[in-house]
Amino acid sequence: MAVTINLSDYSLKTNETLIQRIQFVYSPLNELFRSLHVLLNFRHHGMNIEWVLQSQHKLDNDFYDSLHYFCLIYELGVPPIFFNDFRSMVCDIDTEINQLKTHLASIDNELIITQLKKISTDRENSFIPTLAKSLEWGNFRLNDSHNLLDDLSKKPKAVYDRLFEFIAIYRKQVFDKTWENLKIGKFLSNEIKEQSNYLKNHGFVNMINHLQVDRLHWQSTKLIVTKPFEENIELNDRDSILLIPSYFIWPHLFVEQFEEGVIITYDALNKLKKSAISNENELTSIFHALSDPIRLQIMKYLFRERSTTQSLAQVMIMSQSSISRHLQILKNAGLVESKKDRKFVLYSTTDLLNSIFPSFYSYLNFKY
Repeated sequence: MAVTINLSDYSLKTNETLIQRIQFVYSPLNELFRSLHVLLNFRHHGMNIEWVLQSQHKLDNDFYDSLHYFCLIYELGVPPIFFNDFRSMVCDIDTEINQLKTHLASIDNELIITQLKKISTDRENSFIPTLAKSLEWGNFRLNDSHNLLDDLSKKPKAVYDRLFEFIAIYRKQVFDKTWENLKIGKFLSNEIKEQSNYLKNHGFVNMINHLQVDRLHWQSTKLIVTKPFEENIELNDRDSILLIPSYFIWPHLFVEQFEEGVIITYDALNKLKKSAISNENELTSIFHALSDPIRLQIMKYLFRERSTTQSLAQVMIMSQSSISRHLQILKNAGLVESKKDRKFVLYSTTDLLNSIFPSFYSYLNFKY
């Protein structure tokens, strides 16, 4: 079962027309709402549990009353209407909040109520079926949001005033410090930059795989988001796919439609943790490669000048097969590279060791 996103015929013509559909979004306000979701349902967000425990000490009962009161806004995703329907893109939270104030004041209040009612009805009845609850939303229970809907119909200004006061208190007590201490802004901008470069260099389909989101993949001519229910989304020639990386949403993957396409909010934090494991494995491989005196000698010779297997064997008085085995270990660790020059294969050192241990070769020349 999945959400199937069907792109228009024009979008599918070339890789270039596919790339034109994609926009990455940097949104501190999105992270604020997603972090409120984590505070509301922290049992399902183990990767952020330490942050939740630290935050709870800074927040009082009045805050938690408001957290539950406004839960429909961020409980199961955030309606695009609370991002100004993405009509303009800004990069700082103060501007985002001011735009939201203007947007909520300018649109028909019934539109907001209708959207929230639809979300409440759809998600209670079908968005989270029994299978979905057991697979994706374990230990999750919808909060009662009737008070919010009733108050919006009777006294919308008071509701919005309370919402922005709630956001201001949360920012002062928790979020702004979290944003700064965890360097979330840098984390998100790095993710967007990396994926944008990958999109440019390797194309749309490869970029989707490079996001490292297990439940998001390209299948033939469609974008598939694995979910415990079926849904089809049809995009026209003008529609866009907005990709929003998030620090807070794991283990969820949110898909929401808006006037000009579809929004996919995906987890970028788990990838960072996988990267840390990958870096540890890389270091283990490097240290293993450097643990043998013969390989250290090879590194010393290759740092001075490129060489063939035969030349190294002669200098070190060893068989070519033995040298080849050592070179392969060094090459697997990323410490050595080879390049064919006519009929010869020349080996040389890479820049990896210099980037990790800047004085390594000075030390090596002194000791060996």
